[in-house]
Amino acid sequence: MKKMTTVFLSLLVLACSEQTNDNALQGYVEGRQLNLAPRSGGILTTLNVREGDQVVKGDMLFAVDSERAEAALAEVIAASDAAAANLENLKKGGRPEEIQAAEETLREAAAALKLAQQTFERTEDLVERGVFSTARLDQDQAVLEASRARHTEAKSRLDIVRLPAREDVIRAAERELDARKTAIVRAETELRDRGVVAPSNGRIETIYRRVGEVAGPNQPVLALLPPEQKRIRFFVPEPMLGNVKIGNQVSLSCDNCEGGLSGEIIFIADQAEFTPPVIFSEKERVKLVYLVEAMPENPESFHNGQPVKVNLQ
Repeated sequence: MKKMTTVFLSLLVLACSEQTNDNALQGYVEGRQLNLAPRSGGILTTLNVREGDQVVKGDMLFAVDSERAEAALAEVIAASDAAAANLENLKKGGRPEEIQAAEETLREAAAALKLAQQTFERTEDLVERGVFSTARLDQDQAVLEASRARHTEAKSRLDIVRLPAREDVIRAAERELDARKTAIVRAETELRDRGVVAPSNGRIETIYRRVGEVAGPNQPVLALLPPEQKRIRFFVPEPMLGNVKIGNQVSLSCDNCEGGLSGEIIFIADQAEFTPPVIFSEKERVKLVYLVEAMPENPESFHNGQPVKVNLQ
């Protein structure tokens, strides 16, 4: 079918060349549509456009169900909050209740140490006066040493409770919090991807799926045709190929179109569209045609598939 179309266009070009004897060539408009689909599969719940609508970049076009994505986002936000609270707790040290209990233990140990010190001093004085034996002094000294040890232990315990967690534990908690924040970004992106906005200005050409149907990455919902994706395609006979260069300007005209339309050649095919199975003579070379594409300066003036007359300049 494609070969028959090419042959037809080739004959049409030759016929027009014979009739007009100028640089006029016949072409047509081809629009390169963007097939838009959600990045994640789901049931289509919102469709905001109809075929033929003009949209601008950023317009919300459609969306698929997002309940699971919303639940996933809420879950990772809660996990991130818990990780942040844990990190803050590790940096602060012990809880207020633990610090208060350690302080109370230290006060008791300090009071016991003071009493043991006073008792030892009294016993020492009485031993010197011969009232008590040295055995009593040794006993009170042992109590004093034990009280001093308990006081030191209580003080160390309070210092430990007040200190934050070890640096390696804090770093691990920080990495955990970073991972949770990354999960939030991923979940937000997943939720945002449930809706699709127009990537550029354009016209809705075709709607493939309706509300209630399943859409996914390989199941586009609609086709958008941006104006800048319109091309004027025409075929140049081999004898005229030397007059066609990338960047050359061409004049364009069509039925009921405004005057003064033009475009710029942006593509020239390397191979001929039609090659006769014979050795090329000068007479046969005219049957070779090459596909050329031009970018119109006013693409909104043309419609997809519209016949266009092209004049080389």
